[in-house]
Amino acid sequence: MSRSDQGLTRDKERTRLAVLEAAERMFAERGGRVSLSDIAAAAGVTKGGLMHHFPNRDALLAGVTEHLIAKVWTEIHECIDLSENRPGKFTRGYVRALTSGSESVARAFSPTGLVVTLGTVSGLEELFADDARRLDEAFAGDGLAPGTTSVIRFAAEGLATAVNSPYLTADRLESARTELLAMTETAAPDNG
Repeated sequence: MSRSDQGLTRDKERTRLAVLEAAERMFAERGGRVSLSDIAAAAGVTKGGLMHHFPNRDALLAGVTEHLIAKVWTEIHECIDLSENRPGKFTRGYVRALTSGSESVARAFSPTGLVVTLGTVSGLEELFADDARRLDEAFAGDGLAPGTTSVIRFAAEGLATAVNSPYLTADRLESARTELLAMTETAAPDNG
């Protein structure tokens, strides 16, 4: 690949990422009725530039969904403490990621935000099912009893949903986070 081809590839990747980030932000702010022209303008590209990467609205929604899922997984992995060589390492990383105040997590779990908007689009079920399978596998291999993991997991998801609402203060979030992390330390390991 020539130097100019590498530059074109980087520009294409930057343009695609700019479109995905703008679409994610605008869907979260305005819901599913935002226009492709508005998304293109927010990304700093022409509508034709957007359409080059995403030929239709469904392709853009699928791209945004994949992008958001990947961002949340990255945040989970960034919150895993590799020095914790005991059961529950993934679960603790999950709790930390979902209770850290991350903008991506907040968008993913907002009851009026992106997942609700995207979840109504047909064809995305497979992406969500694949993400659910990956999460199930990660939790199953984490060494904690399945029931304990489920309680901790869904409590963390509930906290992520309530962030930025009048129902969850920063103090309550921190207290709940501390309790969930403690539960991973005191939980009995899964013995088969």
